[in-house]
Order: sequence, then structure tokens, then C-alpha cells
Amino acid sequence: MQKARKRFCQYLDAFADNPGNTARRTYPGLESRPWHDPGDFPLAHYLETHFAAIRAEILALDPDAYQAEAEPIDRTGNWDVLVFYKMGQRIAETCDACPVTMKGLDPFSAMRTGPGGIYVSRLRPQTHIAPHEASLNLRLRCHLGIVVPEGDCAIRVDGETRSWREGRCIVLDDHFEHEAWNRTRHDRLVLVVDMWHPDLAPTEIRLLTGLHRYR
Repeated sequence: MQKARKRFCQYLDAFADNPGNTARRTYPGLESRPWHDPGDFPLAHYLETHFAAIRAEILALDPDAYQAEAEPIDRTGNWDVLVFYKMGQRIAETCDACPVTMKGLDPFSAMRTGPGGIYVSRLRPQTHIAPHEASLNLRLRCHLGIVVPEGDCAIRVDGETRSWREGRCIVLDDHFEHEAWNRTRHDRLVLVVDMWHPDLAPTEIRLLTGLHRYR
């Protein structure tokens, strides 16, 4: 408890001491590596175990409800998203249509405050998302492959490239530089769930949640 509060205060000090300091983006004491083992995360286990139902829910969503990803990240082609949670806001219509998907988020470490997102990411054919990186290290990002076409369709994080597999999760740290592409003739669909970094103690998650809601 004392260590957790000390780290949280150290994080806040970076804001107070120098608001323009990029150190404020880095929470102290968290392990930093680009890829993590999905087997270490109960959320990934839930998503894989319930894949058939989750896939059916997502494919039943209105394809016209997808919207162009609004983040200012360079890209060629078309990158669309269908959002469950964005900047702490629950999108009721989408969440209510996917009860199996949502049930898995409650008991595990899904991040639903400001920096977290839960959404379906659709890469249309011949789309490339340019290299970029997240501005904070508080989260890890879990991808569940929903529809993955055969061919050159993959994601690079740091120096390693991996491909998605339908029904399987990959877990990455998007604080590292990463890029993704779909050079096939078909859409790629992935469920993206942000998770709190596993090195954060429950006390820190509670304090950070309050901080994000206040902001």
C-alpha cells in the first residue's frame, strides 16, 4: 500500500514540477517490454474461451455503424472503429448488443477510464497505419482476432512483427512504436480491449481511476 501511494505521488509530482515534461507520460516502476504472454491475463482467457459467442455478437453489429478512427495517425486506406468505451464513456447501444463480450470485462482488468478504449477495429483492404506510439504506459492492449484474412496482415511492435489469428489474443504495450497493415483483399476485424498494466497495485488503479474521472 505504501509503495503504491509513493509511486502515485511521484507520478503526480511530474505534473506539478514541470507541466511540459514528457516524464509525466511515464508512470514509474512499471515493466516495459513490447509483447506479453496472453496466458498471463484472465481477460484474454475469457475472450478466447467465449470466442464463438463474441464473434457472433460482433458480426451481428450494423456494419454501417463503424466510423473512421479519429486519432491523428497517418494512414493509407481506411481504418474504421465501432466503439464500446471511449474516453471513459460507455456507448450503450453497442454494449447492450454484446452481453457476452461485456460480461468478460467486469471481473477482469479492462481499462474503461479516459486513457482506455474498448472497440472493434476494422482495417479495410490495402490499409496501412503508420508507425506511432501511445503517450502513456499505464495500459496494455489486448487484441482478439475476429476476422483475419489470409495473406500479409500483421502488426509490428518495436522490432517484432506478429500476425493475428482468429479466436486468439495477442497482448502488446502500445507505448512502444507500432504499426499495422492489411495488404489483403478482405477486411480484418479485431476486438481491442485496453487493460491496466499488471504491475499496478489495486490501490494505484483506484487512485488513477479517480484522477482520470476528475480530469
